[in-house]
Amino acid sequence: MKTSLKSVKVIARYAHKTNGKLNGFVTYAVRSSDGSTIYCTTIVNGKASGCSCPSHKPCYHITQLVAIEAARTPVARKADESTTIQPIAKSAKATDVGKLGNLNTSKAFSLMR
Repeated sequence: MKTSLKSVKVIARYAHKTNGKLNGFVTYAVRSSDGSTIYCTTIVNGKASGCSCPSHKPCYHITQLVAIEAARTPVARKADESTTIQPIAKSAKATDVGKLGNLNTSKAFSLMR
């Protein structure tokens, strides 16, 4: 097995959730070695699932990101599990448009007044 001298430049890490709980899917957005393109690498339950780069698989993105994901501390994993998306509160006051007045008047529409 060849060792890679290239290093992965992680742009973003997305931990996917179902019903507010982590489901084991993690997607990394990584920059290519020349810095011009962004590739997506998916890891499912700690194992590489795929990478959008054109090289032969397993590419260096996959091998390095699996190692990065395995090295994550249990504290960081616990923090990921505890973050949930809060729903937006609905406004308490609703306005009934029908009671505001008649929108259709006998006047024609005019931009100039």
